[in-house]
Amino acid sequence: MKIEPSRTRQRGTVVTLPKTPAERIAAVRQIVEEGAYAKIDGQAVDLFSASAIMAVYNALSEDKREHYASFPVGKMALVAFKLFK
Repeated sequence: MKIEPSRTRQRGTVVTLPKTPAERIAAVRQIVEEGAYAKIDGQAVDLFSASAIMAVYNALSEDKREHYASFPVGKMALVAFKLFK
């Protein structure tokens, strides 16, 4: 029986518990910049989801950005994917 090595990142999973919407967006932006997944609000976010979230966030007006950033990251991803359909 062949045992495959673990596929964990060397420095471990980055876990972020943002207290403000600005911190949540900064954590999503960091995923896009680094190209690696992380956990935000206890939910794993991959590069594809983070890119979709940031594309929607950047397209919104200032007042709508604040409202969108106040959502939990899972809901932000759902909204982003619905808008991309």
